[in-house]
Amino acid sequence: MTAGLRDRFAQYLAEGRNADMGYLERNLEKRFDPALLVPGAESVLCFLAPYGQAGGGIAGFAQGVDYHKVVKDRLFAVILELKKKFPAFEGRPFVDSAPVMERYWAVKAGLGFIGQNNFFISPEYGLRTIIGVIVCNIPADRFAPHAPLAATDCGACGACLRACPSGALRAPFELDAAKCLSYLTIESKEPLPEAFATRESRRGWRFGCEECMRACPWDKPLTPLPEFETHRSELETMSDADWAGLSEEEFEKRFADSGLRRAGLIHIIS
Repeated sequence: MTAGLRDRFAQYLAEGRNADMGYLERNLEKRFDPALLVPGAESVLCFLAPYGQAGGGIAGFAQGVDYHKVVKDRLFAVILELKKKFPAFEGRPFVDSAPVMERYWAVKAGLGFIGQNNFFISPEYGLRTIIGVIVCNIPADRFAPHAPLAATDCGACGACLRACPSGALRAPFELDAAKCLSYLTIESKEPLPEAFATRESRRGWRFGCEECMRACPWDKPLTPLPEFETHRSELETMSDADWAGLSEEEFEKRFADSGLRRAGLIHIIS
């Protein structure tokens, strides 16, 4: 990886823009060298898994089964097929749960580019994709160069920056996680800041935020993986009273396979 990427990441951490996501500060050498995660690694295979629109104040990626499991299961299936064809193949899948720079590798693979809102953007599929990677032992020189992208940047419209309700997008390509509604409603375990203590102040969001995505000209509807839609009909119809009436036991039972459990019921009904 380039020294420039390392420097930008180091600056991001030094400025505290990762909030209390301390895991981003760990295993930095592995983050920049996948061979330290997978001995013998020579290349990174990248895949995009589409998800749908938000509903019921819940981000689109959380309308069904937890994407970590869905995408990793499919990557394991790919690995099995590759091993059938190439017995010497060895690889390990990763989906946003290890020190891997998925967006960097997806760009290097020619699948898209990074927008001003820091999202990975595919010219073909837009913003609503989960990136899965397989770090493997296929020599890099076995791959043909990818075709040039029809578009290689998001332009300079600034729509995402203007749409951000919390000022988390402080400048193009600069995200302050501590202010981001997605961080505040999913990752943070602290009470919501007073400025966003009500759903109205969060523009209706319970889990996540897609304001910058919706404002982006590259956003487009996709046909999501079916596993990503299993809770949609339920989530879209749940009222404030329905959420408030859920017990912890019922929440755990109904959403046992969902990424919603990452935030917890108390955070979601705040």
